[in-house]
Amino acid sequence: MNVAENLKVINHNINKALEKSGRKDSVKLIAVTKTMPTDIILKAYTAGQKVFGENRVQEWQQKSTVLPEDCEWHIIGRLQTNKVKYLNSRVALIHSLDRLNLLEKLNEEGEKRGLVWKTLLQVNVAQDEAKAGVGREEVEDFLLTAGNYPFVNIIGLMTIGNLEASPLETRLYFRALREIRDNMLKKGICNSQTFFHLSMGMSQDYEMAVEEGATLVRVGSSIFGERQYN
Repeated sequence: MNVAENLKVINHNINKALEKSGRKDSVKLIAVTKTMPTDIILKAYTAGQKVFGENRVQEWQQKSTVLPEDCEWHIIGRLQTNKVKYLNSRVALIHSLDRLNLLEKLNEEGEKRGLVWKTLLQVNVAQDEAKAGVGREEVEDFLLTAGNYPFVNIIGLMTIGNLEASPLETRLYFRALREIRDNMLKKGICNSQTFFHLSMGMSQDYEMAVEEGATLVRVGSSIFGERQYN
């Protein structure tokens, strides 16, 4: 597994997808390190990858203390409220804000520490019962409610596609997330200067996600190979 070569290919594919869609902005590649040992992650770091995503808080704690300090860490997995207390300012972005009690807990911990958490609102666009996230019709109310929690700053939306969906269905899910964001901006629910991120697309569909407007893609196995353990 040549991590450096994999990263080169993925970044090339992202740039091709940007060009194909006529976009002039950029996409941030998040290397998903779930279950990966630090020696393999360091290969990505040495190749120039500095942005990493962890699903589990415990793994993030372990890795963030060992890997270089200039790594940018994202929490991308479902976040339990009792794990929020373990987070700190090294977390650049939480992708998985998916319910009111998590919003409340993040705000509470942020107030205690004088931290404003940057987050994304997770939307269950595919209406997959196995996935977390608010429904499409709940986004507006959640964002309006979040305005009452000053220590949480929602800067965009995230979704996880249905693994059993066809490529066309997946593309339509990504497109729907972009349309939800654009609708929130059109309605004035959010500020276009601060609310613009779309986190969508993984190893199997990140190019399609970029074509549909992703600003953040979460890629693991295409960089590192299959997971090391469960």
